Amino acid sequence: MTFDWLTFAVQIANVLILLAILRHVLFRPVAAMIAERQRVLTASLGAAEAAEARAHAAEAEAASAAAETLRQRAALLEEARQEAETLRRRLLAEARDAAAATARAAEAEAARTVEAAGAETLRRARDLALAIVGRALAAQPVPPDAAGYARRLAEALAHLPPDRRAALASGAGLRLAAPAPLAEVPEVAGLPPLPVETDPALIAGLELRSANGVLHNSLAHDIGRIAEALTHER
Repeated sequence: MTFDWLTFAVQIANVLILLAILRHVLFRPVAAMIAERQRVLTASLGAAEAAEARAHAAEAEAASAAAETLRQRAALLEEARQEAETLRRRLLAEARDAAAATARAAEAEAARTVEAAGAETLRRARDLALAIVGRALAAQPVPPDAAGYARRLAEALAHLPPDRRAALASGAGLRLAAPAPLAEVPEVAGLPPLPVETDPALIAGLELRSANGVLHNSLAHDIGRIAEALTHER
């Protein structure tokens, strides 16, 4: 068997021609297509990376805005809290001042009321005292000495019911009572001479006393009786 160089050359030429045709018809379009796809892919990847960068930037901006919002909210809340605390303190101070002013006004009004009531009470007490003393003095004997009180004592004794007069006169320790020692013991009509005891509480007068009772006849008794009567009248 001999090698046919012509046939081999023709086949080589056919292969070269086929490669040339494939390169022109297939390889170049495919390469261009691949290059275009690579370009599109690169462009898409770049766009995606740019979009991702924008998303990251937007996310960071949103986070920053949220943080700023939180900071502003916290600042506003703190400012509101401080304003509320200031308002609370001011209202509390105003309430305390108002309460103190009200208390002072009430105290002053109470003092005026007490003063007016005291003045009115003093006036009434003075008027009552003057009325009591006036009536009591008007009822005293003239002259208001031991002899005068002795006459008034005799009149009072005579006006007693007989049984009471007898019981008083027959009682043990029958005696006269005077506010001070008497230089001369006056006679009391209807009675024998009697011993005299001193009782400064009588103020002025001459009373008859025994174990069975007392016949009052003094300025102190008159004042007490008139004061009781005037008190009931008022």
